[in-house]
Amino acid sequence: MDPGGSRDPGALAEWVRGEASRCMYCGLCEPSCPTLPLGPHRGYGPRGRVYLALAAVEEGRLTVEGLASIYSCLLCAACTLACPAGVDVPGVVRAVRSLARTGLAAPGRADA
Repeated sequence: MDPGGSRDPGALAEWVRGEASRCMYCGLCEPSCPTLPLGPHRGYGPRGRVYLALAAVEEGRLTVEGLASIYSCLLCAACTLACPAGVDVPGVVRAVRSLARTGLAAPGRADA
């Protein structure tokens, strides 16, 4: 499935669940991420973004800080090349950005 091609938030969230569940959180992707050293926590790296994406679709919410982590991704796909499971991290990030725009993973809802 092309995550960018789906306009149905439910289908997009389901795709994110499936893709994120393939992540083994092994960390082999992290050295390739150009934004990880710039962020204040691991959420600014591929593993953190996958975790945040899964939490966003499972809980239907994303904190403002979580959304900042999602939007800090450059979509360069260096992490996907390093990933032994081939997780499409840029696709997951694009999907969560789209879901945030629809309100399914609305920023700040976790703070309420």
